[in-house]
Amino acid sequence: MLAPSGYAEPEPTISEVQDRVDSLYHRAEQATERYHAATEELQEVQRRIERARTAVSRQQAAVEDVQAQMAGFAAASYRAGGFDPTLRTFLAESPAEFLAQASVVDAYATQQTEQLAEAAEVRRGLEQARMVADEELARQRAIEAELETEKQAAERLLGEAEDLLSELEAEERRRLEEQREREREEEAEQPSRDDDGEDDEETLPDVPSSEKGQIVVDFAMSQLGDAYCWGGNGPDCWDCSGLTSAAWAEAGVSLPRSSGSQINSGSRVSKSQLEPGDLVFFYSPISHVGIYLGDGQMVHATHPGDVVSVDPIDTMPFAGATRPG
Repeated sequence: MLAPSGYAEPEPTISEVQDRVDSLYHRAEQATERYHAATEELQEVQRRIERARTAVSRQQAAVEDVQAQMAGFAAASYRAGGFDPTLRTFLAESPAEFLAQASVVDAYATQQTEQLAEAAEVRRGLEQARMVADEELARQRAIEAELETEKQAAERLLGEAEDLLSELEAEERRRLEEQREREREEEAEQPSRDDDGEDDEETLPDVPSSEKGQIVVDFAMSQLGDAYCWGGNGPDCWDCSGLTSAAWAEAGVSLPRSSGSQINSGSRVSKSQLEPGDLVFFYSPISHVGIYLGDGQMVHATHPGDVVSVDPIDTMPFAGATRPG
């Protein structure tokens, strides 16, 4: 039997390349979402570290105050004609070692029980504060490692997508972009229908229900054509949650940085209740967010290689919506 001749895998079609690139972009966006969520957690941990350090300083001052009281008592004892050896032990570098010696505790307790109890309490408070601070610092190091992992994952996936695109000839890339644009236009041209399934006689954009909604829409629309970039916070380059954060900040409302957290900001609204300025979320778990414009359209920072644009909200799996403010 003749050996089979060499077989080469067929070249992928432009449509197949598009699907693979889109999949890589989506996975990169998921990694970016995890990165932003970890960034939020890191900020909270850093706030807790600051509080823990304040607690340590406060407890250290309390310990020093008690030691000063003990020193005063020791001086008084010396002036009275004697220096109790148990006090020397307490005034040592490690009061905890002193407290561990039951015989010494018993001896000193007969002279100054109340002060001893206070000393033990403040020492325990100091050790507890130090333990909490150490735990928070360990958590900070773990989150920083997580951030680096997610950053590398996003960059790797984006690199793979770029490698796929670079394999296409210039003409093929042009055709791919044209195909994407046609699909976007076709989706935008689909007629909206009311509940009885008949075409609306006239399609009018929704009117923002509040001044804030109008401010948000105006800001986002002024970014049309800006490039998408990983972790982008503007002013000329955005990722999806960076754009929504900046738009609502313009209206005086602070949002978390990740889309998964943003859905919990404000009041949840159903798809049928959407008003301009509302945030619309996609995929499960949530990894993309846009700003509703009305008439089934949204403005959003799309994905790497693309720009801030207006698209139908039905281009991606809808996951929910919220109205900040």
